[in-house]
Amino acid sequence: MPETATAFVFPAFVRDYHNDKSPQIDSFYSHFQHLLKRASRIVDPDLLYFHPKNQDFLDHELRTQYVAFIYGCAISDILQQKGIHPTLLSGYSMGIYAALVQGGAISFEQGLMLILHAFQEISYTTMTGRFGMAGIIGLSENDIQTILESLPEVEITNRNSSYSFVLSGRQQDLEQAIDAAHAEGAFHARMLNVTVPYHSHLLKSAALQFAKFVYTLDIRSLTVPLISVLNQEILNSPEDVKTELVENLYKHFNWFATQLKMLEMGIGLFIECGPGKSLKKNARFIAGEYRFLSMDEVVNH
Repeated sequence: MPETATAFVFPAFVRDYHNDKSPQIDSFYSHFQHLLKRASRIVDPDLLYFHPKNQDFLDHELRTQYVAFIYGCAISDILQQKGIHPTLLSGYSMGIYAALVQGGAISFEQGLMLILHAFQEISYTTMTGRFGMAGIIGLSENDIQTILESLPEVEITNRNSSYSFVLSGRQQDLEQAIDAAHAEGAFHARMLNVTVPYHSHLLKSAALQFAKFVYTLDIRSLTVPLISVLNQEILNSPEDVKTELVENLYKHFNWFATQLKMLEMGIGLFIECGPGKSLKKNARFIAGEYRFLSMDEVVNH
């Protein structure tokens, strides 16, 4: 693989493992199993029984987040053992935890506990209602905002491209937004497989409770720069990291702007540190001289 400025990017969740080529990377699977064992002792004994061929935990929101985190850490570790080092890091939504581990700001164990505490606070906050997220492709931001004028409990919480957006809110309102999007001619509009309105104001109280745990942690300065998906700034100090961790739960993010900023900074190679291709697929709408590799493509280089 040629020398070039490289970004490791970390997905938030695992959608499936059908195209997972990670075990073909030398020593990946043994390292992945080692991290699974560590995680099973810290947060959930059932993680020890995970196997991608069984499509395990895809309907369990907390465990699938653990698995995505463990994959990200394992892949990044192995790539660096092979001499492929990141110039820059970024985490898509809850992918921030694996990115921070690889940047040296937190330990693997701290990452697991952050996931657990965030999920617990979110679960408490959302226990009295039905919430979720939806994806809409094919409408402009103005088109979607017009739809949402009558649905104040739904927000655009992420932009993946000029015509690809993620919404968060109450499930009933999201379903109305999806119906309206179809009527407006959206190519694609559907509920996502989550029951949490991530990155919306509905989680602000959960974030404030989560902050109590975040500020007990001994967080270190980053050894590899990490770009914020919230404001596209480079995180520097431990205080920057703590603020980002808390605000990442309830503030909107912009993956499209984050990718454009990374290109502006000279990144020529993106590597998705997860078993799927969701982030690579998002990149197909972004013009520029760069490569974006998923794990099956890294295997073949």
